[in-house]
Amino acid sequence: MAKLKLKILKKKHLNLNTRQMGYIARVKTNGKVDFNDIAEDASKNTTLHRAELKMSFEICLDSVAKMLKQGYIVDLGPVGKLYPSCSSQWVEQEDDLLLENVRPSLYFHPSNEVASAIRSAKLTWEKGGSASLNKNQ
Repeated sequence: MAKLKLKILKKKHLNLNTRQMGYIARVKTNGKVDFNDIAEDASKNTTLHRAELKMSFEICLDSVAKMLKQGYIVDLGPVGKLYPSCSSQWVEQEDDLLLENVRPSLYFHPSNEVASAIRSAKLTWEKGGSASLNKNQ
């Protein structure tokens, strides 16, 4: 498998603590794929038509959403896992931890293969070094 290569942009960004303008690094993605693109790619070298695969995948995604709404951890195999999660501020005393200060969220934990590919990606500066992000990326 070829090593992932990620292009990095230098993006102007305000430091919220110091109120100073500076720069941060952002990944310039290779674009966006949608459901149709994934179905087309996944149906290659199979006897399934793209539409059949897409329909099957939609049924699976409906089930994933249903299970997440019921509080389950959803294991997506080679992609990773989706977890119901929450966050709160640290408090010293148990009684000081109030439910109204807890924020529910969704957490994604990538599989070892995906995480490894991202961590070991070769980083290069986008030509020109400083550019604004396309809002579609």
